[in-house]
Amino acid sequence: MAEATEETFVRPLDGVRVLDLSTYLAGPFAAKTLSDLGADVIKVEPPTGDPYRAVGPQRDDSGIYWANGNSGKRSVVIDLKTPEGLARLKRLLADADIMIENWRPSVAAKLGLPQEEVAREFPRLVRLSITGYGPDGPLVTEPVYDALIQGRTGLLAFEAADGVPRATNHFLADKVGAAYAGQMALVGLIARDKTGKGVHLQSSMLDILSFYNFPDMMQHRTYVDDTRDWTIPPQVVVPTRDGHIVVSPVTGKQLSATLGVLGKSEWKEEFKQIADGRERSQLFFERIAEPLREKTTAEWLPLFQEAGVPVAPVNDPTTQLSEPQVAHNAIYSELDTPRGRVRAPRYPMTIDGHRLTTRSYAPRLGEHDAELP
Repeated sequence: MAEATEETFVRPLDGVRVLDLSTYLAGPFAAKTLSDLGADVIKVEPPTGDPYRAVGPQRDDSGIYWANGNSGKRSVVIDLKTPEGLARLKRLLADADIMIENWRPSVAAKLGLPQEEVAREFPRLVRLSITGYGPDGPLVTEPVYDALIQGRTGLLAFEAADGVPRATNHFLADKVGAAYAGQMALVGLIARDKTGKGVHLQSSMLDILSFYNFPDMMQHRTYVDDTRDWTIPPQVVVPTRDGHIVVSPVTGKQLSATLGVLGKSEWKEEFKQIADGRERSQLFFERIAEPLREKTTAEWLPLFQEAGVPVAPVNDPTTQLSEPQVAHNAIYSELDTPRGRVRAPRYPMTIDGHRLTTRSYAPRLGEHDAELP
């Protein structure tokens, strides 16, 4: 059999249809990843559109956040509050493999889509429900946004600077939620293949971020009887003459090499006398800060690299685009759109060397109404 070319390569989810009824970022971004993997993703929006279209920076009245989370999809407009809209959705569900929604738990029933009825009418459908806090419990009716989840799970306090909690500058909870939601959708397909029946998969942003935080952030609460104060890792971003650099030595050999590059090998014996690892690390980074200011980032990088010290520049988002390894990995491709040429990252894996680039830019509201039942 001839090896597949980029023109003949079939993506792994080719033939799978996904109905994306979710809004904002977590659910839609999960559906976008399924599109990159080959699925036909139909974005179902109300007549006013996904409200996330209006959030953040705009280009010609089109939200850039929304577009980045919804590329590769088709868009239809359905008013689910009308009998006609509900009937049309059910026509689409009849040919769908996966349905993704992030309604509050009571909304599905109000729309005429209780889980029991959907399961009975579409027995092979994989139903994925992503909520803020779960299907029930004391917070079930509360609104949920990214920073609220970061606050409730301890992440804001863990990221505190000088004792002041702080949120990340990006939608971490939503994007982590999307990664797990995409994984769950694939699990649903595998489960259906084994039994012939669809499944209802549920998770919440609270569940997902708590799971994500645990391996390192909860180091002092892993053992139930551990009541120590939190140990925050040392800050590995240190200033140079013209900016900042990330220096991350871990082994004794790397720590020694760092001191050698800085011309401070005589400090090694002093650090060896400090038994407490946390105290030793804190002092190490405090002491290396001063000599690092003597050279520029560009001067330090090759010196540390030659000595085998883990090191990286602190790029801003624009500089990151021109990183040689980024170009080598072909992370970004470009697409022509009615609003101008856009940059889009590919799905972060290859299959037998084939790259899973974004196939189309985000659709206009209702752009594909005419071609779907």
